[in-house]
Amino acid sequence: MFKKIIKILFRFLIILIVAGISGHLYWSKPLQNYPVLDIKIQTLLQDKVKETSGLAQFGGQTWTVNDSGDGSNLYQVNQYTGEVIKQVHVDDVMSYDWEELAQSAGRLFVMDCGDNHGTRDSRSIINIDTDTLMRADDGETIAAVNTTRFSMADEPEEELTSYMHDYDCEASTVVGEELWVLSKNWSNLESRLYRLDLVDINKHGATDRVIEVIPAQTLNVDGLITAADYNAATGQLVLLGYDSSLIYKHPFIWIIPIENKVLNWDAARRFNLAPYGQWESILWQSENELLLTAEASWGTAARVGIVALSSLAVLD
Repeated sequence: MFKKIIKILFRFLIILIVAGISGHLYWSKPLQNYPVLDIKIQTLLQDKVKETSGLAQFGGQTWTVNDSGDGSNLYQVNQYTGEVIKQVHVDDVMSYDWEELAQSAGRLFVMDCGDNHGTRDSRSIINIDTDTLMRADDGETIAAVNTTRFSMADEPEEELTSYMHDYDCEASTVVGEELWVLSKNWSNLESRLYRLDLVDINKHGATDRVIEVIPAQTLNVDGLITAADYNAATGQLVLLGYDSSLIYKHPFIWIIPIENKVLNWDAARRFNLAPYGQWESILWQSENELLLTAEASWGTAARVGIVALSSLAVLD
């Protein structure tokens, strides 16, 4: 009897292994309905930032954050080796679900906006002085300039279902004098664009005020948007996302021209990316190169990747 049970368990294990390998071989291939760009894996990230979820660069430094569960910490990393150079704690702010870093001259905006479960009444924008951050030593604590809260004015009052609603948020970037925030829609796979004035965000003592923002535009992105970055030199916005697969997530980018602060969706172009993974943050490094990070998930370590844009990807 015991031998029979062992034999059954062994056969079941073989089936699981074969299914896993088959699934990997199938789902790890990029979707072919759009042109495919390769992500060149540059390095693995240290475990301290295994849930990397935002990127920023200033003063020759590269910074990232983890999402929920880490505390109010910012990390300077070496993008070539994956090493954490220093960890800086932000005093007296909450870290509910940090998902994105956006930046303007002298300011870093930490976006505490994630809402997988649909339970948040408002989100927070933590305003950091970049000079203060760059001067901080490893392990030091700094103060934020201020924290501003905002809410999506169109969010329904009824209870939302976890991972099945359209009011999550992980992507944000500065465009001119505005902070653009994009929703992550689990249900309809679209994304709504919200626009906030930087003047309101930079005001001191704004912690008690909640700014209600109405959507300016709805984008048919056909996926879950996880990051955004705007290149002011070229007038191009890039959105990063992946499909709704549970394990082997197919990543993609949209490159969209911005004309007079207007997002021209009619001229947007999509490119699928390979290899698969939970790619969570993106940054323009030049007109033709994007820096990405992926958090650790389903047997893959946190990684840094580079996407070199072909001539087809660069919009006129």
